[in-house]
Amino acid sequence: MPKQSVLPPIVISALLFCFYYFLSPWHDHLLMRYPRVIDGAWWQLITSQLMHHDAPHLWFNIAGVWIAWLLFPEQLKTSKDWWVVVPILLVSSIVELIGAPTYEVYAGFSGVLYGVFAYAALQDTLEKHWIGGIVFVGLIIKIILDLDQPQHGDVVAVFAHIGGALAGIAAVFITRKLSKTSPKI
Repeated sequence: MPKQSVLPPIVISALLFCFYYFLSPWHDHLLMRYPRVIDGAWWQLITSQLMHHDAPHLWFNIAGVWIAWLLFPEQLKTSKDWWVVVPILLVSSIVELIGAPTYEVYAGFSGVLYGVFAYAALQDTLEKHWIGGIVFVGLIIKIILDLDQPQHGDVVAVFAHIGGALAGIAAVFITRKLSKTSPKI
């Protein structure tokens, strides 16, 4: 097993924990609401991904961060391997905003988790590791089932999940393109 940095999942977990427990007085201003974002509350594109509706929602997402870290030690080895969280977070919110503008409110980190899992699983698959292929196929099946049978998934979150997964997949190809064009030292 490769030596892997524990710092990124600790920082992400602490951030999610702090947003939920310490910023609760501002909860209403940090959740993403379509009319507010359109009227200029742009920060909700970021903060909504870090907020949660209730404690089980929060803890489930924190568990997801650690599961990704455990499943993909090669892909999420160093702190710099976690750079994908930021663009995935933004794309997930934007796709959510465009895909479900009539829904009242959005909060949660699951869109980012879908993106991190898609990124790490596809990287793993392209490096011919079987676990990545299984996770990637499972992720795609889950998204298709949620689209086809919305009663089995939260319709609002489906768009965040799609946005996150697409951003994660795009990040794989961007990373590979950059690694081919960057000079080797």
